[in-house]
Amino acid sequence: MVFWIRKHSALLSVLIVLLFIRSSCLGEFSLSWPTPNPSFVQGLGYHTFLQKTGPDKAFKSGAFGCVRNNGHKFHEGVDLFPVKKNSRGYAEDTIFSAMEGKVVHINHSSQKSAYGKYIVLEHENLSPVLYSLYAHLEEISGNLSIGNKVITAQALGKMGNTASFHIPLNRSHLHFEIGIRLSDRFDTWYNRQRFSTQNKHGNFNGFNLVGLDPLSFYAEFQKKSFKEPIEYLNRMPTVVKVQVSQRGVPFLVNQNPSLYKSSMPQDSIQSWVCSFGPFGIPLRLEPSAQPMKEPIRVVSYDENADSKTCRKLIERRNGRLYPSEQLNIYLELLFLD
Repeated sequence: MVFWIRKHSALLSVLIVLLFIRSSCLGEFSLSWPTPNPSFVQGLGYHTFLQKTGPDKAFKSGAFGCVRNNGHKFHEGVDLFPVKKNSRGYAEDTIFSAMEGKVVHINHSSQKSAYGKYIVLEHENLSPVLYSLYAHLEEISGNLSIGNKVITAQALGKMGNTASFHIPLNRSHLHFEIGIRLSDRFDTWYNRQRFSTQNKHGNFNGFNLVGLDPLSFYAEFQKKSFKEPIEYLNRMPTVVKVQVSQRGVPFLVNQNPSLYKSSMPQDSIQSWVCSFGPFGIPLRLEPSAQPMKEPIRVVSYDENADSKTCRKLIERRNGRLYPSEQLNIYLELLFLD
């Protein structure tokens, strides 16, 4: 792996430094840090790159996981602060694509989403297919449109503080996610709920993207512990296995054969055994010829690996184990009829 420092000339001849992580061999999986801040790859602490949620909050409040509301609220990505601001306090950091892929969603309106102006990339050549999301942008590069191919470290826009709620200018940041898409028919699920607002983001609504910890992902890649994302997922602990009475093949399996460990004929499938990692990231889906009398049953559960505060996957009631509300949502999305 080689670390490349590239200098980019932005508007008004401002030089932006981009730390670029890349495999040494052409054609291998490559990964770029999404902002010009080199602190993470240099091994520096949270305080050098994470945007905390307030002046009296810990820097870890900008990390991934149960880091909000004293550990009781989940944060799907990481918040990265700018390394440069202009005289009026506006961030000047260019945002860069983490991986090679294509543009699948652009939201140009601040008021349509809590993400503000944001962009989603699909990394369709990876196994499994990953999605990266870049939110709260001040502007999105004008040459980008749906379907455009992007290369690793391509400029996507500029960091900002846009959102459907108020983010103070002095807390401008990039909200950055890496995850897996659960369904190709998200609107079907969304329209069955009692939400007061319309889904304006199709299949790229945040409900439909299950995140992994970007800092762990980058750190493990930096240590050369994996060459392809599927190797990273295979090393993640299985928190829970559930068996679902479902005969059809879900979108996630069709899109990601690497998560499917069987050659069973489709007409023999009676149920699916689904393995989930921390916070609900799907790890494997295995078909079974075993019919079920109940819609869902818990096959195994590692309580020590489950969250203790937020985004729990299993609940214990009257001595029995049941999928949590969050896990039920994931299962509904995976197995839409």
